[in-house]
Amino acid sequence: MNTDVILTLQDVSKSIGDKEILKNLSLGIHAFEKIGIVGVNGCGKTTLLRLIASEIEPTFGTVTCRKDLKISYLPQDPVFDPQIVVLDHIMPDLSMEQATEESYIYKSILSRLGIHEFDKPLGILSGGQRRKVDLARALVNDPDLLILDEPTNHLDMDTIEWLQDYLIKLKKTVLFVTHDRYFLDAISNRIWEIERGSLHVSIGNYSDYIKGKLLREVDAQRKETRRQAQLSKELQWLGRGARARTSKPKHHVEKVKELISKSYLISNAELDISFQTDRLGKTILELRKLSKSYGSNLLFKDIDHHFQPRERIGIIGPNGCGKTTLLRIITGEEKPDAGSVKAGINTHFAYYKQDEESFDPNLSVYDYIAQYAEVIKTKDGTRLSASEMLQRFLFDGRMQQQKLGALSGGERKRLYLLKSLMFGANFIILDEPTNDLDIRTLEILEDYLDAFDGCLLVVSHDRFFLDRCIDYLFVFEGTSIRKIAGNYSDYLLWKRFNEEEEEESRKAAPSRDTRPKSGIKG
Repeated sequence: MNTDVILTLQDVSKSIGDKEILKNLSLGIHAFEKIGIVGVNGCGKTTLLRLIASEIEPTFGTVTCRKDLKISYLPQDPVFDPQIVVLDHIMPDLSMEQATEESYIYKSILSRLGIHEFDKPLGILSGGQRRKVDLARALVNDPDLLILDEPTNHLDMDTIEWLQDYLIKLKKTVLFVTHDRYFLDAISNRIWEIERGSLHVSIGNYSDYIKGKLLREVDAQRKETRRQAQLSKELQWLGRGARARTSKPKHHVEKVKELISKSYLISNAELDISFQTDRLGKTILELRKLSKSYGSNLLFKDIDHHFQPRERIGIIGPNGCGKTTLLRIITGEEKPDAGSVKAGINTHFAYYKQDEESFDPNLSVYDYIAQYAEVIKTKDGTRLSASEMLQRFLFDGRMQQQKLGALSGGERKRLYLLKSLMFGANFIILDEPTNDLDIRTLEILEDYLDAFDGCLLVVSHDRFFLDRCIDYLFVFEGTSIRKIAGNYSDYLLWKRFNEEEEEESRKAAPSRDTRPKSGIKG
């Protein structure tokens, strides 16, 4: 298999305004590598993808690619013409004859992604449907280098699993950013980690990267312990005074300066989630015979559920089945056609929406939070100012003065997460919380939800997040909901078992003889 270098970055740096995002990157991409990029929100993941895709130019350095290299790029938020129809959007500029001959290829990939109405304008599609169309556009071009920025955002689980299998088998080079840890682990054979503008390359998949990072941290701790011991020894020597010796050799003083300045530990600020919450009452939340339609489209009917203390429920189903609509009905943002919602007197909701409220781009980070609360109580009763709470959410003093319009998509999501949770609700509702958040923030959110004493209701396509955080599933099936005890992996086992049972029953069923009976016994 050819493993030639197909694209090279040489001393590449990129600044946005006065902020240097990427610093002196030099590396190559080889044919057939499948590279996952990780790093905290705002570290430059999307910027690096755009540099490689030639969407933007580096501030310094060069990006050089093989002369005949064909690149396909799926941005996180593609710009589209709302009037153009689906098929025209994904087809390249072809002659009428070529377009007629090759249209079946494009229709085939769209159908596999669940898009069957090829003449629909993009403007009337849902976010999930548009994502599928844009994904199809990237895949059908048969690129040598496929670049994907958060490809699983807005996709349903069946589509994610199909895409995962497709990319595993694809004999091309793939460069991608994703928060989906199962997806990342299954596809990647290289991990690029961006940290403080620099890039660290790890051979292997995401699990290998995590193991290697832990080993590096253990090694750094060992070196730091040795440094501290040396420093203590040198300081004791210098502290003996002139009576112990006639002079203090210069090299001892220099050694102390070196040891003080050289720490092997990387000081990573950690996001800290901690809010004071009230106890839930006897009645938490009751859903009674809920039904909802839009016109002639029935989403669901007769949904019943009485929530129990500390219940953690995940909601899954295909795009457009009514998951977000159900959340909006529960929070009172929408009315059901039939049925009722009864929340307990002590039940207080925090609702993190998939499409966060509109931000005023000219508002500062600090002013955005301070307009809701200038003082916030933590779980241990500590009263924090808005500025102190922002510090805990990794917005330092400088970032607090930044305008919202200057933040990355992930940084805005982290800020919106703070705004959603900071009032100390005891019933958390999350609609696709993993979209655009970096993996480390997700891990800390998962830790917070582990210790959370209230109820959790979450819509998510992130299989790892569901496995970690929930113990019960609502599965949309047609217009009804099936309730499954367990997490997402438990559901897959249940689903596989039932499919195998049905297959065995089908094989065991006697074939019906449809020939007319002759009435002759023999």
